[in-house]
Amino acid sequence: MTGRWDNVSGCESAEWANLAVMVDGAYHVAAVPLADLTVERNWHMAGMRGTGSQRLVADGLLVPAHRVAQGGPPEPPVQLFLGLCVLAPVVGAAQGALDVIQDMFKSDRKPFMTSYMRMSDSPGARHWLADVASLVNRANTAMFAIADAGEEVNRTEVERAQVRTSLAGAAKDCRSALELLLDLHGSSGFRDSNALQRYWRDVAVGSRHPALNAYLAAEGLGSALVA
Repeated sequence: MTGRWDNVSGCESAEWANLAVMVDGAYHVAAVPLADLTVERNWHMAGMRGTGSQRLVADGLLVPAHRVAQGGPPEPPVQLFLGLCVLAPVVGAAQGALDVIQDMFKSDRKPFMTSYMRMSDSPGARHWLADVASLVNRANTAMFAIADAGEEVNRTEVERAQVRTSLAGAAKDCRSALELLLDLHGSSGFRDSNALQRYWRDVAVGSRHPALNAYLAAEGLGSALVA
């Protein structure tokens, strides 16, 4: 087996990799020890740097037949599981960013170039903080509602499409929350030493994962509604 596989999350810490391969024109999955592969560190991204999503390379690797199995596109339950796995750290990062700002509100920091003595003295700042908390809570609630419902056997195609739009909507709520949080904090939130900018980068990248693609989710729902 010879090939390259990009964006293999967790490959820097895993012991095995499941790699997609074509065998006799059919899609298969091969289980390969990481020790038999080369890791090329090409994840030059603004965010999600802790995922270890590097490129794996195989060059003339012999893979025993018992470690190769025919596969296919993920079934709906697997798609749902993967979507939740991607969304969970995005929601967690948004909550982490909210925690940073709430700590700021409890401190003596005040809005620059104002007469306010504390952030919490500003009605506008309190309003925006409430908006952010609502966005993060809505994303969190949607995520757990989807997880609790699971993949019901009798779910229709419209209902599956609605779940995908809910996943994408939760991710967009997290992005919107981060923008407001950075506005509340100000430009110092972009310092390399500030955790807020890391949360912002992680949410910006993670929420755009293919499993959370908003326009394709809307397209799928529209198609299902008129089918």
